[in-house]
Amino acid sequence: MLRIVRTVLKLAGEYAGKIKIAFVFSILESIFAQLPIMTVLYILIKIVSKSVTIKDAWVAGIVVFVSIIFRTLAKWSVDMLQSGTGYKIFARERMKIGDRLKRFPMGYFTEGNIGNITAVITSDFEFVEQWSMETLSKITSGYLSVTLGTIMITILDYRIGIISIITIILAILALKKIQNVGEYHSAIRQEAQSRLVNVVIEYVKGISVIKSLNMVGDKSKIITKEFHKFRDTCLEFEEKFVPPNFLYESCFSIGIGFTILASSYFAFNQTINISFMLMMLIFIFQIYIPFKALGGLTADIRVMEAALNRYDDIKDIKIIDENGKDIKLNNFNIEFKDVSFAYEDKNVLKNINFEIPEHSMTALVGASGCGKTTIANLVARFWDVQKGEVLVGGINVKEMTCDSLLKNISMVFQEVYLFNDTILNNIKIGKPDATEKEVIEAAKKARCHDFITELKNGYDTMIGEGGSTLSGGEKQRISIARAILKDAPIILLDEATASVDPDNEKYIQMAINELVKDKTLVVIAHRLSTVKNADQILVIDKGEIIQRGNHNELIEQKGQYNDFWKRRMNARSWKIIRLRSNA
Repeated sequence: MLRIVRTVLKLAGEYAGKIKIAFVFSILESIFAQLPIMTVLYILIKIVSKSVTIKDAWVAGIVVFVSIIFRTLAKWSVDMLQSGTGYKIFARERMKIGDRLKRFPMGYFTEGNIGNITAVITSDFEFVEQWSMETLSKITSGYLSVTLGTIMITILDYRIGIISIITIILAILALKKIQNVGEYHSAIRQEAQSRLVNVVIEYVKGISVIKSLNMVGDKSKIITKEFHKFRDTCLEFEEKFVPPNFLYESCFSIGIGFTILASSYFAFNQTINISFMLMMLIFIFQIYIPFKALGGLTADIRVMEAALNRYDDIKDIKIIDENGKDIKLNNFNIEFKDVSFAYEDKNVLKNINFEIPEHSMTALVGASGCGKTTIANLVARFWDVQKGEVLVGGINVKEMTCDSLLKNISMVFQEVYLFNDTILNNIKIGKPDATEKEVIEAAKKARCHDFITELKNGYDTMIGEGGSTLSGGEKQRISIARAILKDAPIILLDEATASVDPDNEKYIQMAINELVKDKTLVVIAHRLSTVKNADQILVIDKGEIIQRGNHNELIEQKGQYNDFWKRRMNARSWKIIRLRSNA
């Protein structure tokens, strides 16, 4: 139970001081909560002895009034110190995890961890930030109230105090049982939630395929199965708490019963006065209430712990540039030295060696899956090589931080992703402080200014999540505009013209030709017409470079590039004809 307090305090960082001060006010609140009870006992004693006076009544009234005022102020102080603190803590942690995610190796995002990350940042953090401060307050209040109450009872009568101590010990043992159940089943529940989020994300991403194959509703067996599994897991989670919670509640019921019975017996034997017995009949139901409430909190506390443990697992992932330094490059040559790379057990690159001079254009050509995109990813250090070196500006990329490397690189991805924002802001991602004039200039170079201005709201048009309101070619050109605006010295164009029609490809090729001036440019394309002007072409097959040279040199050679080019020329004469049935 107290473990969650230590965990949250450790996570709080600079906010831990405010939480600790809140604990002090919680102690004061508990003390002021006991004063009215002691005052009632004082008045009862006076009444039974028939010595109560008007002065006693005034004193009692003032003490009760003052204790209520100070208790209210203490509670207000606790709320003020803790209010919003959880949201501040986890707003900071979200920013931290966002920074860490971009420094994780890309392999982490291909191992089913997307749902886990999504669950942590959204549902886990939301639950903990919403309830953590209130839970800490209740834990503190529960332990303090029962401790102070038991001490007060023991001072007044040690025999009743022993009964209270035994009751608390038994309740703590029962609470430990609840915590054990919660610790085990909370982890299972969180894992089921992570799997469900993974499946839902995959379902939403593939909704067009699902609809086209009529796999909606109950026909989508995978997502239906996960919904049922998560439902069953949650039901089991709740059911497992029933027996230990009943035991926990029973400890207090039995303790209260024994306290009332003992107080009545001692009063009957005149070993305690009747006023003390009456006070116990009133007080014993109050002393356990805050501590008793902890049983109901245990399930939530264990969910919080499981959520924070899952967050700790993400924080424990080794970042790719842990030992990197912020290095300023003097040139922007790219070199691969004996590079070999594998995705887990699948070898992708084998002893790759090449140099890309600064201010030149190099094209990577080959069949799908040959390793072209992997080379671009290694330049940007999305992955680390298992063998050899990747050098940028003569520096091994492993010696650099991700930020110091990537600030020199602009990349147009094969699959373009645009954010649910305006076109202006999507282009400005390449340079957040860019002026509107600079954005428009970049858009013109990327040949997307014309279609943007034809939209109703122009550059202020909201484009929907993933750029859902734009065509593939339009998204591709906006992505290129980002790269142009960033004006990085190294440009990686990964299948940059794969989704563009021939007319637009011509305009984009013109933009690329303009962009290559004074840049180190790497282009990956199946369309050989886009790489004719490259200073160097690397032909890759099964992870190895089998040819290198410029277009004219490779055309004169017998080899794969020549075969690609011939097939490209032959494809231009293809026609689609309709075959008529003989029936």
